[in-house]
Amino acid sequence: MATDVSIVIVNWNTKEDLRAAVASCLAHPGELNVRVIVVDNASTDGSADMVREQFPDVTLIANDDNLGYTVGCNQGMRAAEARYYLMLNSDAELTDGCLPELVRVMDTHPELGCVSPRLVYPDGSPQVACGSFPRLWVRLLPVSLIVRIELARTAAFERPGEFYPVDYVFGACNLVRADAVVKAGMMDERIFMWCDDAEWQKRMRAAGYQSAVVNGATCIHRVGTSTSLVSEIRRSLRNSMSEFTYFRLRHGRLATALLWLVRTLYSLVKVLILAPARILTAGRVQRIRTGYELARWRLWFHIAHAPDILWREPRPYRAEDVTPEAR
Repeated sequence: MATDVSIVIVNWNTKEDLRAAVASCLAHPGELNVRVIVVDNASTDGSADMVREQFPDVTLIANDDNLGYTVGCNQGMRAAEARYYLMLNSDAELTDGCLPELVRVMDTHPELGCVSPRLVYPDGSPQVACGSFPRLWVRLLPVSLIVRIELARTAAFERPGEFYPVDYVFGACNLVRADAVVKAGMMDERIFMWCDDAEWQKRMRAAGYQSAVVNGATCIHRVGTSTSLVSEIRRSLRNSMSEFTYFRLRHGRLATALLWLVRTLYSLVKVLILAPARILTAGRVQRIRTGYELARWRLWFHIAHAPDILWREPRPYRAEDVTPEAR
């Protein structure tokens, strides 16, 4: 029997969450013929062994190194043959009826290339499931303003009905049409993780497909289980590199250079303001201390990695590639 959906789960050191994610996939396929593929990125917590022992029917791809989210997703898709791919985070769980509803909507709306269910926290409270494509003028603003603008933009997408179109859906739980992948290509492996969903769906949009959130499907998402294993500074710098890579790939060097310049000056100003404040408070105020450390490392990062940001061929940046000292 032909496979309707190949479910790809990329994992890094989230054994217990992974167990729940795989179990939810096997428990809620509806009438669909599904195949579950787990790509483990060299976890050290026994994740791969758990899959082998407890889910023998699940296809396991065990990498010898942490190759990143995009590489893992592409490995899973290459190993799959199906009408649809479901890219499911290891800290997400399908609920009853979620996958059949996503497939039903995609089957009846061929213009859709990628859809997400509504995302909720484990307590049932709603979670943001989509975003607007990164725009240069917005990204030049301070972070607090960026967050406000993006939340307002996201709220503007929402509407009742079967589904609502958006710029892109977040990567926690994406059902992707295989034909859309053929036309737009797989995920760009030059992005380790973060901004990968926006970049991929930007290409799908160019290939003639829309993204949407399906109101009648729900997925539980615990948010950031694996990313929490990396320090805040390293996460911030790695995510910054992914954002710069997105602008290099989608908007070119000039836009990226302007973003880099503004971000570098912003970090410099913060360092000049927070350094004396840190001295005056003898480092006892945590907000000042952590703000200074983050600004200092961001300034260093923008200067030290300028060649990679501005003119070298983009490559995936892991957290440990940022700097050994930023812990």
